Amino acid sequence: GSPYRDKITIAILQLQEEGKLHMMKEKWWRGNGCPEEESKEAKASALGVQNIGGIFIVLAAGLVLSVFVAVGEFLYKSKKNAQLEK
Repeated sequence: GSPYRDKITIAILQLQEEGKLHMMKEKWWRGNGCPEEESKEAKASALGVQNIGGIFIVLAAGLVLSVFVAVGEFLYKSKKNAQLEK
């Protein structure tokens, strides 16, 4: 149903009759083809302490901060409850 269907079919048949389609197939699938890109997996290396040490520093800092906030909140609420009981 597409108006381009017949035009594309005729163009492909012409390329096939002239042998250009076969040459393209040889070039891209069996010949040199596209140059292979370097594998990203080959560049990957194991993670060591140097690579992930920063994560542990951030986690430790967050833990220390949360302990200070919890202690501060406990002291604040204890003082507030003591004043209400008086």
